[in-house]
Amino acid sequence: MPDLIVHDGVVVSMDDRDRLVSPGTVVVDDGRIVAVRPTDEGDRSPAAAARTIDADGDVVVPGLVDAHRHTDFSLVGGLFDDLDPGVLLREAMALYHGAEETLGESFFEAAWRLACLRQVANGVTTVNAMDFTPRIGARTVGETGLRAVIGPELSDFLDPRPPAEQVADARAFVEDYHGAYDDRVRASIAPGGETGCSRALWAEVADLRRAFPGLRLHTHLLDTSEAGLMARGGGADDPLSLLDEHGLLDERTLLTHCIHADREDARRIADAGASVLHCATVYSYFRAGERAWFPLPALREFDVPVAIGLDDPFWFGHWDLLREGKHARVLANYEYGAHQWSSYDLLGALTRDAADALDLPVGRLEAGGRADLVVLGVDDARHRPSSDVPALVANALSGGDVRTTIVDGEVLYHEGTVATMDVADVVASAERERERLCAETGWETTLAGSSPPETSILRRVNARPVFRMLRHAARGAVGRVVG
Repeated sequence: MPDLIVHDGVVVSMDDRDRLVSPGTVVVDDGRIVAVRPTDEGDRSPAAAARTIDADGDVVVPGLVDAHRHTDFSLVGGLFDDLDPGVLLREAMALYHGAEETLGESFFEAAWRLACLRQVANGVTTVNAMDFTPRIGARTVGETGLRAVIGPELSDFLDPRPPAEQVADARAFVEDYHGAYDDRVRASIAPGGETGCSRALWAEVADLRRAFPGLRLHTHLLDTSEAGLMARGGGADDPLSLLDEHGLLDERTLLTHCIHADREDARRIADAGASVLHCATVYSYFRAGERAWFPLPALREFDVPVAIGLDDPFWFGHWDLLREGKHARVLANYEYGAHQWSSYDLLGALTRDAADALDLPVGRLEAGGRADLVVLGVDDARHRPSSDVPALVANALSGGDVRTTIVDGEVLYHEGTVATMDVADVVASAERERERLCAETGWETTLAGSSPPETSILRRVNARPVFRMLRHAARGAVGRVVG
């Protein structure tokens, strides 16, 4: 008897044959998918498996993969959404100072727990995270049953510790957590990017990668108009050359943002076999300064794999990866013309392509893969009638339509119930830590909005987004509040 059968759904497999099976059944045993096939009468029997889920009228897709995220400050949602970027630039210093210097580990534990709760409820089974609190993240993800690739963010322009010390800590994290929790938690190497790392740190990163050749290198690249200048300051001709000279540009490399990449950059990324991680909402929400947009046509011309991430969802208030995909599509169409992504390709960027970029055995519903899948409820008047199921998912559905979230064959979320977290305790902890944050920094919040503190604490803190804002301000421009 298998552990789990999900039957009678429209199964969007995202496998190499692009199969849609309706009515379809997914059979799961020991954390793996045993079969994806048309439903037969026996699948509907409660005795067919240890647990059965009736997906009649629903859509079954692979678990969603958030390809790039920062998590540390998940508790600040709502503080910045309606602030002018210039005010945000000034006041974020006080916020980050309060969190980093006075609130301690409990603040970040509450942040990670809240992030995992929102993740599982929105059908996001995997996250690729770059954070300053990776050990808290690894433990939280592992204990809640989710999947993650996590890298300690390395930046000697932000962290006063010497490069060797930072990389030694990263090495210890890799040794302690890569492959932990039955391989649901993996480590990456995560230098902040050409605007946050010295040449000395890049050399240390290269040594670390040689020691762990199987790990993904996850970094920001070409995300500001000054990226080329910063790379030349590090002794390289341009950002891609900076990576290449250290042996860090290949098929294991994940390049985040690439907003200022041009067609030649796209060709070089393709030649290296690297992947690009796109975060549409945060850039469009706080867009300012020189006009530039994600070079999707050039990346598609050279078949560069593109995956989609939420980046810093707390800046703009949503954790919905389906909605993020929709934003990416609409903004690309607005910039370059219609049909930049087909619906099926867009679903691939949220599932299969992201999993392939991370080298994870998920992202497809096919025999042999790990059983990460999501059931989306579409059997109501909001979504009927419909015929193009990939378009329905990509255009009409949202995280609010997630009915079931399954990771490694375990049902983590079903019909509003979270199996591995005490929701009331998670929310209470988040509210308590957020209140402490506001008390320490002087922020005031009401149902109508938020008010920053009267006096800013203008100190350098160990937080990359703030550093980026200050650097842009020093050049007389309003910086993008992005990760």
